[in-house]
Amino acid sequence: MNLHKRFIDLSKPLVQIATGTNPKLNVLENIRVVAFDFYGTLFISGVGDIGVDDGDFDLGVIERVLQNSGVSIHSDDAVSECLRIYNEVVKRFKYDSKKKGIEYPEPDIRSIWQSVLMILRKSDRIKFRESSTLYELISVEFEARMNPVWPMPGLIETLLFFENKGLELGIISNSQFYTPIVLEALTGYSLQELGFSEELLHWSFEEKMKKPGLTFYENYIKKVRAVVPDINPENILYIGNDMLKDVYPAHTAGMKTALFAGDSRSLKWHRDDERCQNLEPDLIITELLQLKDCIH
Repeated sequence: MNLHKRFIDLSKPLVQIATGTNPKLNVLENIRVVAFDFYGTLFISGVGDIGVDDGDFDLGVIERVLQNSGVSIHSDDAVSECLRIYNEVVKRFKYDSKKKGIEYPEPDIRSIWQSVLMILRKSDRIKFRESSTLYELISVEFEARMNPVWPMPGLIETLLFFENKGLELGIISNSQFYTPIVLEALTGYSLQELGFSEELLHWSFEEKMKKPGLTFYENYIKKVRAVVPDINPENILYIGNDMLKDVYPAHTAGMKTALFAGDSRSLKWHRDDERCQNLEPDLIITELLQLKDCIH
């Protein structure tokens, strides 16, 4: 199964929903690396934001996911048990990871689905043929239905503008293996063609931790310094749509920050959280193209 094509087949255009936020634009000096959040910033997220551990999923969607992945259902409670077991497996992963000192753990969704399907098959609720791609396929089928996405307006033009200026581009994202796949599938460009440096792609499923953990961001700065040895955190601009998950930890780590306030589904102010109450991003943008005038 071509996973790029599957995302194309299961996706349809989404449009931004205005937030009514006024932009705060100014020129930032000495920016050498521009890093982006993915869901809700580079890409419109149909549900605003969703994680592996959100746990509230539609049973009808799960049934279609199983069937379209070549899994045969053999009991009336297979779908409801699939949801229950999924949540239990994720809960166990988080518990074990936190015992190891990881404050905000992130699993690889393929291993979660493998555990779920094995448990369901052992109880004779489902049957399937083992394959090297099954767990990738079921993950894509699930993600594309639960969290439809589409490129933000101006995404390609903005990225190519910064690449032409010679800036290093990166991504810091709560993500899974399919995140770079969906980017390439729905833009028609590879990550490299859009100007991203492979060394500056920071995916939570690979790091086994996620936002808003400060360690997640500090580890990113280490990656940047391996590429640009003499860089300081304030030479990095990070753009995200969530004040708590994006702006707060990036600011705490010393980066410059931009809040993307361009879509009401994903914009998160967290005004009731004390960490965000007196926090001001360096920029507030409502369109990605506004960044072109903020970095010289």
